[in-house]
Amino acid sequence: MNAADTISVITEVIGWFALAVGLTCLLLALLIRVADGRWLRTEAVVIDGEGGSIVRWFTDDGFQSRVLSADERAHVTRPEEEPAFYKEREPYRLRLHEPPPGRRVIRILGFVFIGIAAASAVIGVVLMFVG
Repeated sequence: MNAADTISVITEVIGWFALAVGLTCLLLALLIRVADGRWLRTEAVVIDGEGGSIVRWFTDDGFQSRVLSADERAHVTRPEEEPAFYKEREPYRLRLHEPPPGRRVIRILGFVFIGIAAASAVIGVVLMFVG
């Protein structure tokens, strides 16, 4: 077994491993997206009143509003233009913080591992013709 054969075997093992991990990450990211949905950015306005604070935001379906809890109100820094995120399928649901980056990290990892698998495949094909 020469050096080209050894490198070919190593890149094939790495390629299959990377492909499995990459596809698993992408499938997990897809499942999270299906379960959680897509969150769109909007600007919300917080109105303080006697009965509590109300947040209002604009979606494709029109204006939405809901009452803020005291904990949510404590985190509002700019009541006149607070960045917020609403759920695309359920525009009445609002977050005053950015959705967790877990899905994005998992998706990026999936693409990185798929890229490693593709690079391993290219190296394997080149070594097949060279060696």
